[in-house]
Amino acid sequence: MSQTDNNPAEDSPDRGPGDNAQIKSPRRWSISPVWLIPLVALLVGGWLLYQNFHSQGPTVTLEMDTAEGIKAGDTQLKVRSVDVGHVTRVGLTDDYQGAVVTVQMDPDTDHLLGDDTKFWVVKPRVGPQGISGLNTILSGVYLQLQPASHASEKRHFKVLDNPPVTRNGQSGVTIKLTSHGDNTLSVGDPIVYLGQNVGRIESSTFSFNKREMIYRVFVKAPYSKLLSHSTQFWLRSGVDFHLGSDGVDVQLGSIQSVLAGGVTFGLPDGVAAGKPVNDGESFTLYKTRNAATQDRYDDKIQYIVLLDDSVRGLSPGAPVEYRGLRVGTVEEVPFYRPGFQLQSFSNFKIPVLISIEPQRPSLAWADWNSNQWRQHNQQFFDHGMRASIKSSNLLTGAMFIDINFDKNAPKFTQREVGKYQVFPSEPSQITNIQQSISNLMDKLNKLNLTPIADQLKNAVATSSDTLDQLQKVTTSLNQLLNKPGTQNLPGQLNKTLKELQKTLQNFQQGAPAYQNLNQSLDRLNRVLDNVAPLTRTLRDHPDSLLFGRPNSADPVPRAKP
Repeated sequence: MSQTDNNPAEDSPDRGPGDNAQIKSPRRWSISPVWLIPLVALLVGGWLLYQNFHSQGPTVTLEMDTAEGIKAGDTQLKVRSVDVGHVTRVGLTDDYQGAVVTVQMDPDTDHLLGDDTKFWVVKPRVGPQGISGLNTILSGVYLQLQPASHASEKRHFKVLDNPPVTRNGQSGVTIKLTSHGDNTLSVGDPIVYLGQNVGRIESSTFSFNKREMIYRVFVKAPYSKLLSHSTQFWLRSGVDFHLGSDGVDVQLGSIQSVLAGGVTFGLPDGVAAGKPVNDGESFTLYKTRNAATQDRYDDKIQYIVLLDDSVRGLSPGAPVEYRGLRVGTVEEVPFYRPGFQLQSFSNFKIPVLISIEPQRPSLAWADWNSNQWRQHNQQFFDHGMRASIKSSNLLTGAMFIDINFDKNAPKFTQREVGKYQVFPSEPSQITNIQQSISNLMDKLNKLNLTPIADQLKNAVATSSDTLDQLQKVTTSLNQLLNKPGTQNLPGQLNKTLKELQKTLQNFQQGAPAYQNLNQSLDRLNRVLDNVAPLTRTLRDHPDSLLFGRPNSADPVPRAKP
């Protein structure tokens, strides 16, 4: 139906010809249903955009030194091997000194981001913690995220060069180790206690002002309770080779300790555990356990020893011993105080700085302070206590300072060199032996050896003549022995011995010759018995042969006494 049909006033007879121009009916607009389709599409698109924007996760910007292996739309961001985002853009920093990577994270991942969130690139690595990232050889590198302990609005991060050694929120203690040596430690090296991995080195920095390495170390709980103010740290090399005055000491660890290295710690012998440590406290990192043990003796009584001997083989750190017990340490060889001149020491003796350490077990029995130690040492000096240099190892040539008492030592007058008192010394036994040999050689040089040489020459000549005569006698004897008659003597002697043996057999008991001999001996005995009175008479009266036997009474036999 048209507009004119809807207006009844136009058919009225009373309206004139001009009335049609003055009266207008209102216009009505109608929307075609065709327009509803784009309107609905627009609303649906806006809703989808709102839903997409509202459901989209946070956008993170990452800075790294190089974007090697990172690809936009391909590289994933993972947490514990679960995808939580992907890389959308890879570009350069404004100064072209690094790369910037934009990561679009999945919805509901805002709680993963905070001030302590860490990012790193997972790729094949070989380090102290072992071999990791081998699966990326085929799949390609990806980004790894360590969630924050507390969420925040931070969205700009620096990518780590290496994976973090500790997890956020892990309980433990973080301390600092300072080292002045040439150590070979890196991030991730283990902290070992009695073979157990109790922590890791988290970072390492070099202080240009102090010229030292500073390592940040994390020791996890419950092993952190082992740390106290008395704890000492030293390098764990796996092979400890010590060549010093006490000989050669070689200690070998396991293959793992040799390859991994790291740091270990413990308490010195005889020292009780101190107070527990707090985060941020600093400790010294020593090269060896011996160095750590030596450094704990901080109470030192220092002296100057003036040596007449050579100090070859005597080095700082050498022991000072009293009858085999270590009582101190050699501090500096040689020791020239500021302003030293040639006239400072008589005969230009070599000054050596030593320290007596009362904290050592060999001296712990004496509860004396420094002044009391010096007073008692002065009394010991008056009673002959002296220091000398001695050899401790013939293989290495190392020397040490030996302290002992010498009853024949000359009187010592105490004096000082700078601010240090002089410890009395005496030449070593080697020097005394050398001096004795030198004195002996001097005496030998003074002897007149000419007469002795002449006599020795005559004796040699006489000995030569005697040897010539002996040689002649030997030659004559050889000639005599070589004669046929002399050579036949053994056969003749053997024949004679056989005949003698046969003769002796005839005189054996029971043989006829033996019986005849016995009968002859019996007759001889009877004859001698008959002749006995005659012999007695001739003995008593030799003249009886001329005048006859004197008249006398028959002899009366005497009784036995």
